[in-house]
Amino acid sequence: MSALVLKIILVVTMTVDHVAVVFLDRGSSLYFWMRVAGRPALPIACFLLAEGFVKTSNRAKYILRIVVTAVVAELFWLYLWSMQRIEAMKNVQRLFDEAGGEAKYPGKDGLYTWFSALSSEQQTELTGWIVPILNVLFTFTICMLMLLLVKKIKDHFGDLMPNQLMKNVGYLACMGGTVMVTILFCALCPLTLDYAIEAPMIILACYLFREERKTMGIMLGVISLFMATQSIYMALATLLGVFLIFGYNGQLGYDKEKHPFVRILFYAYYPLHLAIIVESRYFQEIFGNIFK
Repeated sequence: MSALVLKIILVVTMTVDHVAVVFLDRGSSLYFWMRVAGRPALPIACFLLAEGFVKTSNRAKYILRIVVTAVVAELFWLYLWSMQRIEAMKNVQRLFDEAGGEAKYPGKDGLYTWFSALSSEQQTELTGWIVPILNVLFTFTICMLMLLLVKKIKDHFGDLMPNQLMKNVGYLACMGGTVMVTILFCALCPLTLDYAIEAPMIILACYLFREERKTMGIMLGVISLFMATQSIYMALATLLGVFLIFGYNGQLGYDKEKHPFVRILFYAYYPLHLAIIVESRYFQEIFGNIFK
């Protein structure tokens, strides 16, 4: 399986996931299963990024392309984010009114008091899934910077050696510190990042163990099980993405000299598909209100 095939699978699963988020009712079974179908996208994207980092001839340009795509996509992602927040607030206000509203919960903190008394499952059901403020490409950019530091550490210390305790301790301390700082920065960033914890761990595992497939599979399997906190089906679908990675044959799948537009197309697809989806939803809202 070439990188091109993996990219096509990534595009399809990601699109299915985003269509569900934008158009479907959060409580519907179709929404749930379309979100499940989108889970393989994350491990595949992370793996391809790690492979690209290793094989690119110019890492600075590689990271710059990700940054530019992230900025362009954010124009549409922020619209999606604001639209989701508005929908969530309307939903909460409607159900608050049905529960008695200000008559039953007086004061300016009445809605907050009512909402706080609900279980976390009920709160999630009411508000739905609100996308983070920054799209996943910003997370990927931070991960690429992490890999730059990880590579410098590996180049400086070399491989771990049984008889060089201090060198090994220094290597592990630098490596562990870099990874922890990256994950903490992503997790605690005031502007919430998409896949802030999962993406750095998956990309690091794909980079460090790309030559040791069995170890990489175990690491990615553990990370996938971490996602079982949402649903066991989510975890299994993520594992499917890991399984597809193991079909990778190391080939690009096309001649980038003869067909340079293919790479451009895949970079452009992320902001382009977001633009189409959010604009379609916008027009749906307009014409839906007209014909009600």
